[in-house]
Parts: sequence; structure tokens; C-alpha cells
Amino acid sequence: MKKSILFMLILSLFVLSFSELIIYSSVDEANARKILNAFSKQTGIEVKYIFLSSGPALARLEAEKENPQADVWFGAPMPNHIIAKERGLTTSYKTTSVYGITPNFYDVEGYYHAFYMNPLGIGVNLKVLEQIKADLPKSWMDLLKTEYRNMIQYPSPQTSGTAYAFITGLISIYGEDGMIDYLKKLAKNVQSYTQSGTGPSKSVGVGQAGLGIQFTPAFFQFKEQGYPIEVVFPKEGVPYEAACVSIVKGAKHKYEAKVLVDWLLSKKGQQTIVDEKTFFYPVRSDVNFGTLQPLSTIKLITVDEIWAAQNKKRIVERWIKEVLPVK
Repeated sequence: MKKSILFMLILSLFVLSFSELIIYSSVDEANARKILNAFSKQTGIEVKYIFLSSGPALARLEAEKENPQADVWFGAPMPNHIIAKERGLTTSYKTTSVYGITPNFYDVEGYYHAFYMNPLGIGVNLKVLEQIKADLPKSWMDLLKTEYRNMIQYPSPQTSGTAYAFITGLISIYGEDGMIDYLKKLAKNVQSYTQSGTGPSKSVGVGQAGLGIQFTPAFFQFKEQGYPIEVVFPKEGVPYEAACVSIVKGAKHKYEAKVLVDWLLSKKGQQTIVDEKTFFYPVRSDVNFGTLQPLSTIKLITVDEIWAAQNKKRIVERWIKEVLPVK
């Protein structure tokens, strides 16, 4: 009897060590490898992944709905996972790993779970600030000061989802007309509107621009590499993006997919995301944030994603018509 139990235990461990998980990853390749390689090392589950941005990943899941080729959709902002749920492309998994995580970071029905988030912030080149004899900004209103003239970059909402998150965050603070009024005033200090959402960090890093507005991982990475960068989270509040994981409906490796979700949301998995230097913010508060500023010190703004999606075309057109000409 004891031999039989031992044999079954060895067999289960053998199967687990050769189990496999197929993932469509919308996390950038470098950071996806850091996280998923750590997961494989810690669980023994082999991972195969295909890198697809949010739109193509969603389209592929829909095209393969009758014969799913992936087990998990890993990454992409929460609104994309909401769409996947609504279209019947994913399945529910209510993991106990959500205990200790704020409810706005997961679907109460279990269809999607955020496993990291990135707040929007201001990256500042301290050497440039010293040269122009300006103080470190503490608020969005501080960016309107004349000493920042021609020193600021932020992405254009015509091409960047990051920029639209910035705009909808401002709407939450000032209202829609107040947002337009603020950005028209800010335009006098804008050096350029970048095409890419991460464009400002590149310019701020080398001192081409003094300040940049975008999601913060790249700023933290430059700071870690020794660049004279400081990250500011304005006191009025900042919007954020939350990247989620969903299990594909009809997944062939559902057990392994559940193990991944459990691990990603666990304290161990969340600590791994920090320790691997992704510069992503964990969604748990009970981990060591390392060099990242604790979430408890940042005022976060939650945007109504459904309203934002429904009004995007109109609001971007208003920015083009009313804000862009000021520059």
C-alpha cells in the first residue's frame, strides 16, 4: 500500500514536471520572459508563449473560439479582458489567491485578474531641472509654471493609449471642459507630443526633455541604470493601467492555467514580479516593493473604462481640434 502511494506521488510529480502551458502574451517580451521563466522554475510547468499585442491577441482568440490553441491570455489592459469575457472567449476561475487584493483589480466572477499595474507619473531629469533652476513638481498644476516652458513631453492621444489614459484621468479630476482648459495651458510648456507611449522616457533619460508624462516602468528602469531621474506622482491623483490574466475557454491545459493564475496572484509570485526588475507594480500590498514607491503613498484614480471606450473618438477629436493647435 505504501509503495502504491509512493508510486502515485512520484508519477504525479513526473507528470507535473513535463506538463505544458500555451500562452498568448501581451506583456513585452523581456518582462514576460522574466516572469514566466521564474514561474516554470518554481512550478516545473513548461511554458510556451507567443507574443501578440492586445488587438491581435483578442482577434486570434475569437478566430480560434471553436478550437482554442492557447490556454491563457497573459497581459493586456483590463478593458481587453472585459471584452473577451463578454464575447465568451474566457472561462471563470475563482482563486483564493485574490484574498488581500483590492477588488477593483479582479473580476468578482473570476474571468480575469490583474497581476500588475502601472500608475501614470511624471519622470523628471534632475540635471535639467538644476540647469533651469526649477523645483521638482508636486502636482499637475505645477506643470503650468513658466519655468517648464518647452520642457515637457507627453504622447499624443492620436496614436497612444497611454495619452488617452492621461486625458481620462484629468477628466476625473477636472471634468471634461476642465481637462481641455488644463491641456491648452500646458501646451505652452510642451516640447513635443510623442507618437509612442514610452517616447517621453527616452527623451527625459538623455536630458532632451526635462519632464515626461507616461506610465512609470521605463522611468524607474532609467533611474535604476543610474540616470538622474526622479518619478513624481501628482498629489491630485493619477490613473493607472492594470494588466490581467485570463484562462481561455476550452483550454486544453486548464489545471496548469489555474496554477499560473494562483502563482501570479500569490505573495510569492507578486514578489517575483518585483524581484525580477520588471518595474511593474504588484497588486498585493503585502510584498516588498523594493525601489518602487509604495502604492499606499500614491493617490490612484479609477476611470470608468466603459465610458472611456464609448467616448474615445469624440474626446480625441476634441483634443485635436482644441488643444493641438495651441502648440
